[in-house]
Amino acid sequence: MTAPARTREEWGRLLAAVPPELLTPLADRAIAAAAEFSVVRAPRVGTIVAQVREPLERRRFILGDVVAAVAEVRLDGTSGWAMRLGRETEAVLAQAVLDAELAAEGVLSEAIGSLLTEVDERQRRERARTWAKLAPTIVEFEEVA
Repeated sequence: MTAPARTREEWGRLLAAVPPELLTPLADRAIAAAAEFSVVRAPRVGTIVAQVREPLERRRFILGDVVAAVAEVRLDGTSGWAMRLGRETEAVLAQAVLDAELAAEGVLSEAIGSLLTEVDERQRRERARTWAKLAPTIVEFEEVA
């Protein structure tokens, strides 16, 4: 099965949703298969500003600060970068490794792509369940001219 083509932004979003216990073994395999691996920026925890888009007028506003971890690696000459909400430094490092592996179209790309497809499908099902619960509460207004 071939994984669907995704942009780096899309796979970054999906990698951030993968549980750490699934990221780490794949990252270990990618590092073991690589001829060269280095940590460019060690995992760091800090805060970032979270922006959201208001649903009616579609305006952005700042929700507040959130804790996030960030890391950057180089795997066989290809850069990998990751940001993950929370303080999971090991997971963000593994995520950066998998980002580099996908960017290089390495030997584990198909396995990582399959994992991302599973995560994407799970997120879609969860969103559909949420909307199904919300649907009965939606109020539609008619405009009187």
